[in-house]
Amino acid sequence: MAMRLLIVQFIITGLAACKQEAALPLVNSTVIEVKGQASWQTERLDDTYVIQFPSDYKGGIGPTIEGPEFSLVRNDQRVYFLGAGSFSGAALPLPTPLPERIDLGNVTLNRLVTLRRDGQTQGLFYYAEQPKTWGRLYLLKDGQFGYSMTVQYNIELHREVLGILQTIQPR
Repeated sequence: MAMRLLIVQFIITGLAACKQEAALPLVNSTVIEVKGQASWQTERLDDTYVIQFPSDYKGGIGPTIEGPEFSLVRNDQRVYFLGAGSFSGAALPLPTPLPERIDLGNVTLNRLVTLRRDGQTQGLFYYAEQPKTWGRLYLLKDGQFGYSMTVQYNIELHREVLGILQTIQPR
């Protein structure tokens, strides 16, 4: 009897893990539909948006010299999200037409993932595909895509990063 109970528990745990994994976007996604994760924490990202993240992340809005700012870090410190201080309204917009890449000095963000909600583009995530990488998120505000956050992460966690970005929704 104990063995059957152990097997059933193992199957349920495995199915729960598969369900969470299936909820994440594919690693090579170029367009992602925005959707929430019922079991994840929700925090304000800025005056306009909220973001969700799994329990192995800590963060939220905190005070800085320049005003409130969003930051989020994975417990093992292999992923960092840092807001651009969007509460001040000083987020730099992307030029039009939208660039194919963004140069950040020694890093070129030459990959793009589009975040869509209800058929409309809500955000653009530019990133570089390298072992320790950078990404920049631009969210739609007042008809323009403004710089919202920088993400620094190990590329093997790209799918997880996309899964978190996928949860960003208007407040």
